[in-house]
Amino acid sequence: MTTITQVKEIIQPLLARHADLALVGRYLILTPVRHFVRGVFIDRSGDRHIFVPATSVCLTYSGSTTQGIGWGDHLIYLSFEEADPDLIHKRRNDPRFGKWDTRYPENIELMLRFIEASLEPLREMTTFEQMMAFAQRPENNLTPFEFMYYARFLLAAAMGDFETARHIIEKREGMRLSLEAHYPSLCPALIAEDRAEVAKCLHELEAKTIKNLKLSKYWESTPFPLE
Repeated sequence: MTTITQVKEIIQPLLARHADLALVGRYLILTPVRHFVRGVFIDRSGDRHIFVPATSVCLTYSGSTTQGIGWGDHLIYLSFEEADPDLIHKRRNDPRFGKWDTRYPENIELMLRFIEASLEPLREMTTFEQMMAFAQRPENNLTPFEFMYYARFLLAAAMGDFETARHIIEKREGMRLSLEAHYPSLCPALIAEDRAEVAKCLHELEAKTIKNLKLSKYWESTPFPLE
């Protein structure tokens, strides 16, 4: 399995070239971080020489305590015709394509090129609508988006779509009970359409998540769309 130290070493050229990048553990993120994190998660594999990078977009107000893939896809499946046509040729003709092996420096350099190309569309993702369009694409979901009830609830609440948010918690009793236990004012605020209280709860969730994920240094607190 590759180590975080190895990730730090190989990613230095990208950090030097792009002032808006930062590395948090294995997560190469775009900064500043607002209501969702965008970047590439450089995972390990069963082979100690091989990296497994994937695009990753995660909500910053989910209460999560771990880094990982929210929505995204492994780099070997992405299309880069518009970003860099030469990468299409590399993908078709390099027998080691997709095996990002630390023993082959030229292969790691190619991986960095793919990471750079994959970050370009993520840089343009600045709105909730753009993020939801990304999350709803089948290739970015192991679980179909319609079954990601908690994420859909959080997105609806943040965007002021209280009817959808209420409908989800009415159908998911376990989720509602958990929310009532940890954030007792959130569900009543949704029923009353109390925007100020819903926003307060979401900001509390966000501050907790940002602290859990060690993103405070890169976080820029901003209003939610509902505000």
